[in-house]
Amino acid sequence: ITAFAQGLGNVLGLSFGNAMIIFNIVFLLAVLFLDRKTIGVGTVLHAVTVGAFVDMVTPWVAKMAGPAPTLSVKIMLLLAGTVLLAVGLGFYQSAEFGLGSPDAFNQIIARKLKMELRWWRMIFDGLMIVGALIMGGVVHAGTLLGMLMVGPIMGPLINMMAPLVNKWSGNEDLIVEIK
Repeated sequence: ITAFAQGLGNVLGLSFGNAMIIFNIVFLLAVLFLDRKTIGVGTVLHAVTVGAFVDMVTPWVAKMAGPAPTLSVKIMLLLAGTVLLAVGLGFYQSAEFGLGSPDAFNQIIARKLKMELRWWRMIFDGLMIVGALIMGGVVHAGTLLGMLMVGPIMGPLINMMAPLVNKWSGNEDLIVEIK
């Protein structure tokens, strides 16, 4: 998704954050038409805030990153970051407080196709990579690793974490099962 939004920003002459806002709003509209009951407050907030937050913190993160790390450190950070992203996505999607619009879209499409979310997410990420390449987004090893790892880690974690997250949130009666 990141590479796609970067490419979209290139094509439209927008910052990465503003391209993310457009991307998220397009998916919010798709979710509105496909299955509006999946839209929650979190879905709308995600659509309009993530991009602005990214634009706000990017200069700070770039300054804090310092000199270029060694290849071994880059590989460790890449693997750790990919796994943490997948776990974070699994955790937040199991909470049922409103998904980000791309995540809601992916759950709807996986359900309609009767496909496990983990496999649909890999296909979706692959399509985002193709779109990124067409629009001049940058695709590196992390982009490809994310395509291969995020869905297979995130999908099962949603089901595994849902009972725990629902207990913490007081929604113990809520049943979350993502196929």
